[in-house]
Amino acid sequence: MISKLKRQGAPNVISAVNVDVTGIHASKPVNTLNQMYQLQKWQEMKDRTQTEIDKIEEELNGICQTQGCEMYRDVLFMWYVERKDKDDIAVAIGYSETSRSSIYDIRNKAIRKFSVALFGIEALKAI
Repeated sequence: MISKLKRQGAPNVISAVNVDVTGIHASKPVNTLNQMYQLQKWQEMKDRTQTEIDKIEEELNGICQTQGCEMYRDVLFMWYVERKDKDDIAVAIGYSETSRSSIYDIRNKAIRKFSVALFGIEALKAI
């Protein structure tokens, strides 16, 4: 009887230990820690995106300061952000069918000016 009690009260023999580098066992994920990490990454991505949007907005406002380029910002915004039809864009900027340049010409000039303003002269090689 005494020997049986000794065996029951004694600790079991250790067969294996699973220790990760983090000290967190892989079989038990810590959701709160993972969620905090993901939240931090999402916030960093949001901040970087906002920085890039601000830079683009600044360059778009800058390209329309030159005489003859006043409509470039509006054309690019309507074309790529609002996805308006080219005829609707033409009406919005007061473009006439008898004009020598087409709405595509205006868009292409605006893209060239915007890309040089945003990326530098090297952008012309990519266009």
